[in-house]
Amino acid sequence: IKLAMANLIRGNELELAVSVGTVLGECAAQATHYALELLARKCMTIPTCFPSPGYRDLAGDLLMMIPDNELQLIKLCAFYPGCTAEINDLHEKCRLPDVEECMQLAEKAQTDGNIFESMKYYLLTAEPEKALPIGIQYVKEQISSSDWTLDAVYPFLDLLSYIRTEKLLHKCSEFRNELLILCGYIGALLAIRRQYTSIVPALYEYTSQLLKRRDVCVPLKINQLSEELESWRVCSQSLNKSSDELLHIPPSELQQQIYATMLSRIKEEHLQITIGTNYVSGSNLPGHSDVHISCLTGLKIQGPVFFLEDGKSTISLNDALMWAKVNPFSPLGTGIRLNPF
Repeated sequence: IKLAMANLIRGNELELAVSVGTVLGECAAQATHYALELLARKCMTIPTCFPSPGYRDLAGDLLMMIPDNELQLIKLCAFYPGCTAEINDLHEKCRLPDVEECMQLAEKAQTDGNIFESMKYYLLTAEPEKALPIGIQYVKEQISSSDWTLDAVYPFLDLLSYIRTEKLLHKCSEFRNELLILCGYIGALLAIRRQYTSIVPALYEYTSQLLKRRDVCVPLKINQLSEELESWRVCSQSLNKSSDELLHIPPSELQQQIYATMLSRIKEEHLQITIGTNYVSGSNLPGHSDVHISCLTGLKIQGPVFFLEDGKSTISLNDALMWAKVNPFSPLGTGIRLNPF
């Protein structure tokens, strides 16, 4: 059952996964809840679906089917770009406090030193950009220490990424750049954990390019990213190589050390159904005359193509799905969320 559900989700057959999971009941509950979360994200597209009340309410209804859904509902409300009355209406539907009360709760949580709570409530106010310096500073402090872990920082970046797009694009250039870089780096580590091998180099390259081009103050260095990527590449190949690969160069002692440090930070994935390459229907069909080149790999795309927000850059739908699951922002570095679901 777990493998069947995982294959449906990895193939982006989300409606089918929810239908099958609902029939199967408790034995498929974890996978069903994950599929519901992705389906809700599918409804959260700008500008075609949001701020359409129909899609907004559908996203809310889907998330209501998940137990312990407060955080998912907060993300939906944080991302919704309506006027105050519309936002308050959505808050009421999602059983959340109104915008003014959220500001009071955010300020109290900040005074009490509760970083995650203050971020949550600031994102639900008329000034969601106040959440950015709080969350980003926390993440930067974490990854400056020697013993930080992926699970300690990913929930903060994931929540921050749901800030309303127009606020992120028009008001927060410095924090936006830092958020994109941190999401790119943490996304690369998450991709390693989930075995999304095809996009790991692209995520590292994306992060390096943003570090080169943007004026930011984050505890990451370009040479550190290069060393990590090379260590991952050599050590993972070394672990997976077959006995006849005699020409394979073994990893150096330093590379083994860097890779061991990476693994200690990454740890194991809690949600096993997320592990493994995504393959949608048609991925192995032969190509045709309408050739598209992936801006991630530079290779011809086989199977379904996904167009990025500039209308001309393309990546494979498989890579787009994996990228969006580990880093919500577009590979073009614009700050627009990727929504290939």
